[in-house]
Amino acid sequence: MNYRMKKSPIDSIIIDLILEHYNMQSIDHRRPVLTDIEFDDIVAYAQEVYYKKIIDDTPVGIEGEA
Repeated sequence: MNYRMKKSPIDSIIIDLILEHYNMQSIDHRRPVLTDIEFDDIVAYAQEVYYKKIIDDTPVGIEGEA
């Protein structure tokens, strides 16, 4: 199959946060684990970051078009 998947803009934020989570555990010499609650927290935080980025990057006057 020769198709391209559209990448969600929030995906890269989530991936970066998950990698950061594992890196912090590695620095602390802990076993790398990501619980479902931690994942949900990461997704919620990524959503906040994403919406803040949209608000900051959207010029005044075209908010409804974002």
